[in-house]
Amino acid sequence: MACASTALIIGGGIAGLSSAIALTRIGIQCEVIEKGNPREGASIAFSGRAADALVELGIYDLVCNAGTPFPHNSTVVTMRDSAGRQLSPGPGRPTWPDAKEAVGVYRPTLIRIMTKVAQDLGVKLQYDTTFTGIEHSASGVRVQLSTGEEHMYDFAVGADGINSATRQELFPSAPGPTYSGQLSIRWMAPGPRVQPESWYHSSAGRFGFYYLPEDYVYVPAVIDYPELGRLTDDDVRQLFANLLDSMTAPAVVELRRRLEPTSDLIARPFRWILLPSAWYRDRTLLIGDAAHATTAHLGMGGGMAMEDSVVLAQCIRDAKTIQEAFDTFMGRRYERVRTVVETSVKLSEMEQSNASPAERKLVMEKALATLGNPY
Repeated sequence: MACASTALIIGGGIAGLSSAIALTRIGIQCEVIEKGNPREGASIAFSGRAADALVELGIYDLVCNAGTPFPHNSTVVTMRDSAGRQLSPGPGRPTWPDAKEAVGVYRPTLIRIMTKVAQDLGVKLQYDTTFTGIEHSASGVRVQLSTGEEHMYDFAVGADGINSATRQELFPSAPGPTYSGQLSIRWMAPGPRVQPESWYHSSAGRFGFYYLPEDYVYVPAVIDYPELGRLTDDDVRQLFANLLDSMTAPAVVELRRRLEPTSDLIARPFRWILLPSAWYRDRTLLIGDAAHATTAHLGMGGGMAMEDSVVLAQCIRDAKTIQEAFDTFMGRRYERVRTVVETSVKLSEMEQSNASPAERKLVMEKALATLGNPY
């Protein structure tokens, strides 16, 4: 029997919804509060054990039906030069019996799927709402909401992202996120599939792409940008256009034709944070980007949030106390997540120092082998 019966989850994005689904499935009555719009974004992929987490959450088939599964021998991570010549076949991925195929899905679609599943399970979702105070006691955690309400829960989960207000509340002296020296620009390019799906590199940066249903090609780009400052929409468009113009590969040329002055580009600085263990105080625990945001170089940020949620539910289910559950959670999660964050940061640094694709491939393969172990 679980050591708790009620939980508040702060944040209604991937980490928050996945934890609500996982906890509700073990009998916890969950409420989710969300202050922003978690339905924004481009695409996200889940591979390796993260795909197993989708299965445990009961949403793998729903995500596959709405997204793009990648065969185990997929070459989407193949590295090519600006003319399209192969530089490296990409890192080998560990596999195991009954391993699920990786899947990419439009992020707003994923959020819609998870929201419906959570609501069908009875999760209470409250939008345009945040907390104004958190008070712990031996019997639970009392949370004051921005609506003026005040409720008591057995525990709370901070799943409110890299700029987490919950983290600031629990650990006000903790360092904030660190900028990596690179920008991410993402674009949902309209039109039919372009091949070969791969990563392309030039002196201006790198970008890759893969096809999604409904005639969209997801294009994520990475550009070195040492001094982070305010970028206008025109600045972002120029950086992205310069990257595409620096390449002559036919697939890139085709995508360049689809870029319009009105194309919606999402630019974000690559920032990271790894909160020292432990990620909790009293009865409130941080998960996902609130505790361990990472750059996208391993493509594991969303997957780690999914794994966090599944493991948290297992720990709550099996422990006699909240303290025991949180301690067990930290013992299972910290080193695994540290591998993702530190390897991703290292790969970012290697890109900026012009390390060869072969060198980066070795670093990726070592991390992926570790992450192939069960969570």
